[in-house]
Amino acid sequence: MAFDGPKKNAFEKGKETHEKMTEALNNKPVVDVVTPQPTISSMPTRTPIQKEKVKPFTFTLKPSNRKALNKIAKRHGFSSTSAFLDEWIEANKDN
Repeated sequence: MAFDGPKKNAFEKGKETHEKMTEALNNKPVVDVVTPQPTISSMPTRTPIQKEKVKPFTFTLKPSNRKALNKIAKRHGFSSTSAFLDEWIEANKDN
């Protein structure tokens, strides 16, 4: 049947269980607050677009900006910085 009668009381040990529960409730866990990074709408997304032939270009950047560009591209799921820049330019060239 669905009802088997009253269950055995989980708090039979009384004081010991009460102390353990009180200790558990008083010990609040430390939770690291992670603030989400703001999303920038001008960042490219991985959407299929009509591709034209590509041609290699060379340009210069400060080493710190190159590292930052690598991190940004990786954070947005791109396999290379050139793919990231190409998508970003496509998304923003009409703005």
